[in-house]
Amino acid sequence: MRSMAQLEHHYGLKVRIYPSDHQKQLIKLNSDASRFVYNEMVAIGKELWQLKQVKLPIDTVQARIKQLEQRQNAKQMSNHFQFLEDKRIDSLAKANAIRNYRKAWKAFRKVHSAGVPKFHRKSYAWGYQTNCQYIKQKT
Repeated sequence: MRSMAQLEHHYGLKVRIYPSDHQKQLIKLNSDASRFVYNEMVAIGKELWQLKQVKLPIDTVQARIKQLEQRQNAKQMSNHFQFLEDKRIDSLAKANAIRNYRKAWKAFRKVHSAGVPKFHRKSYAWGYQTNCQYIKQKT
């Protein structure tokens, strides 16, 4: 992903859309996948915190910690949960869900009133974030 400084244009649009039924399915699928990835990161974070409280070097605990730390990657999570491999799911939506989780932790460390990241509940309003993808110009 490119940073804002690397992009040609620095503006965003918020528009109301009227999607077709097929587009509604895609939006719902991506919204659900994004929420699932975020919630999975919260669950992994909670379990890691609990396991790291164990001070004894127990092999099964250490193996579980290692497994969970590997699963905090979007690709590893997709390998673990096969439904995330669906071609209709935007890979940037998964990456942004992980990025938002890490931003939530950063905000908590900076300002404790922000609170630790919590599970996102299912709501009527579907939404997910994705990034712009410029067409590479031939030089």
